[in-house]
Parts: sequence; C-alpha cells; structure tokens
Amino acid sequence: MPARALRSGLAVTAFLAVLLACSPPDAPPLGTYRAVVSTDGGDLPFGLELVREDGGLVAYLVNGPERVRATGVRLEGGALAIQMPGYQNRIEATFKDGRFEGTLNILRPRGVVRELRLVAVPGESWRFFPKPDAAPLDFSGRWALTFRDPEGGESAGIAELAQEGHVVTGTVLRQSGDDRYIAGEARGDTLFLSRFDGGTAYLYLARLGSDGVLAGEQFTGGGSQESFSGRRDPAAKLDNPAERTALKPGVDRLEFSFPDIDGNLQHYPDDRHAGKVVLITVGGSWCPNCHDEAEFLKELLASHKARGLEVIQLMFERTTDFASSSKAARDFADKFSIDYPVLIAGTVTDDDVLKKLPQVAAFKAYPTLFVIDRKGIVRTIHSGFAGPATGSHHEEQNRELTALVDSLLAEQG
Repeated sequence: MPARALRSGLAVTAFLAVLLACSPPDAPPLGTYRAVVSTDGGDLPFGLELVREDGGLVAYLVNGPERVRATGVRLEGGALAIQMPGYQNRIEATFKDGRFEGTLNILRPRGVVRELRLVAVPGESWRFFPKPDAAPLDFSGRWALTFRDPEGGESAGIAELAQEGHVVTGTVLRQSGDDRYIAGEARGDTLFLSRFDGGTAYLYLARLGSDGVLAGEQFTGGGSQESFSGRRDPAAKLDNPAERTALKPGVDRLEFSFPDIDGNLQHYPDDRHAGKVVLITVGGSWCPNCHDEAEFLKELLASHKARGLEVIQLMFERTTDFASSSKAARDFADKFSIDYPVLIAGTVTDDDVLKKLPQVAAFKAYPTLFVIDRKGIVRTIHSGFAGPATGSHHEEQNRELTALVDSLLAEQG
C-alpha cells in the first residue's frame, strides 16, 4: 500500500475512534420511566415521563391520576436535570447502561439538602412489582388511623383508598391538609403506596391483620418516620381545623411589616386594605398543601377582586438567607402566576410564626388562612388545606370558604 494511502486510512480510523469516544454509548430515550428513590424504608417508586411539547422538553411526575408537569428540564448528552415546579428540589442524573442514575435533592429546614439515590429505567410502567398479585386483600374504604412519631406524639388521620384489582390509589387526610395523591398496589395482606410530586416523597408500607387492623409505617424523603394503625370507619372525622390556630385573648387584628420578594418593605394594614376583605395565608414554597391552596386563592381573587377582596401570602422558608428564600418564593409565585403580594416573613422553625406574628397565641399547620372583614377584624382562622386528592372534601371546603368570603363582601365596612 502506498504511504499516502496508508496515512489517509490511518487518519480516517483515528477520526472515527475520536468520534466514537466522544459519542455516548446510548442516548436516553423519551417516554415512560419507572423512577425509584432510596429511603430509610426502602424503594420509593413514582412514574416519570419525558416528552417534547412546543419544541421544549418537559417532565411529568405521575402518581395515580395526577400528572405534575415540570418545565425546568435540561437534557444534554446523557445528563438530566429537572427542577421541580415551585419547589427547590431537584433531580440530577446521568444515563448509562440503559438507565438514569443520580440523586433526588430535597431541601430541608435550615438549608440542609438531603440527597437520595435515584434510578429511572425507561419503558417500565409498573410501580412496586412487575407481576401483580391476582388475589390480594381488599384495602378500599375509609380508615380511621392514629399516627405515632418516634418521640411518642400522636395525631389522627383518615385514609381514603380506592382499589381496582391490585391497584390502589387515594390519600390520607390530616389536620394540616392531606398527603396528596398516593398510589401503589396490594399484594396479599400487604399494602404498598408511594408518592413523589416534586414537593415531598412518601412511602407507606402496611399489613391488614385478621382482626381488621391496618398497621404499618410511613417514611418520607426528608428522613422522618411514623408508625400508624387503625380500622375501617365510614363515619371517621377529624377535628375542626379552625380550632388549631388562635389569636391571643382580647386580640382580633393582625399587624406586620415584611419585605416582598424584591426586598421592598410591605405593611399590613395600609391604605390599600381599607374597607377590603383580606385573606392572609401563612405558608411556604416547600409545603405541598400550600401549592393546592395557592391555586384556589388565585381563582378566588380573580372572581372577587372587583368586589373588594385582597390576598397576602406570608412565606416561611427553609433558609435564613433572604436571597435563597426570595428565589424559592418567586418560583412558587411564578408557578401559579400569582399577582398578589408574596412576602418573606421568616423561616420554618417551631416558634418563628409566633415571633413574627405576636398577635397569634397558637400555630399548628401550614398553610393557615386568616379571614379578615372590611373593618380589619379576624373573623375566621382556617388551618390546613384539603387538596384535590381529597375529592368531595376539597370541593366542600372550597364552597364553604367561597361562601364565607361572599358573606363578608356583602357586609358594609
């Protein structure tokens, strides 16, 4: 072979070798993935879909009937990053050996980031087991549960579950709201349920005994754990959520000054609130029930603003750094296109709400809504928010709150 031809052939071979070395061995496909994060209680699965919409890449987090859309998605080569919508949680993973491997990063109080191992396999839609149980026990119905934390504290909850074959979906109602959409399956006498919707990650493992008692444990991606037990009870009810937060004796008004997300100090009350019905909600971007409430408040304000309704959002975030808290609150506001004031009020600690709102004697849940009449008097305090996963409870709650606002707007200032 002539020297020139040999050199040409070697050059082509070298170029192809470099090209192959720089190219990923396999490209991540779009479509359905079975995602699993590792928790203290074991594997926590959820559905993940990567699709192109309007020329951009989006992700869907799938839990039963819910599909949470995330637009903050970047896929470069085999590197995937998903910013959760309205939260400061994030997935970072790399595609190799036919699957994504990486971490789910969850922001915890005091700015601590907890990293959970994540694996997502394409083309798989099953949740806990690839082959379903043909004859599992029936877990459907309304269950009155008692939750117990490791320190011995107890709280009430109501699980509302629906079952078709081995597939189980539903939610758990609590004084602070609900556990949103949970999904999984029944296998023999054991129940497996999970959820990750961008905000919090929950895993439930429970067994139904021959005595009719459902007993198990709940684990969260944040590292907490509770045990629970209870029985079917179609008449189970929770205490009135309005009784969980209260003003100090003799106090019937709120006053405060906090910066908005741009750092400008805002006051309540001021001239813009004179003669108005004002809803002041205490929440945080990290709180899933606060996301559900924001959707409701946005729609309520749009339909009632012309009649004299105002809304103020007080945010208690997970960092003491204003810039970080402001970014979290801004992302929350952008998610819902909120056009009412969003103020940075404090951080999530046991007593910060009581320090920042000294008129409040007891505070029990995020979100908490203060309903104020045209004279500036707090007429009702509503703790917690039942989201759309609770079905009729969500609808009844929204009707009652809307009716209350209508009645206050009808009053003369």
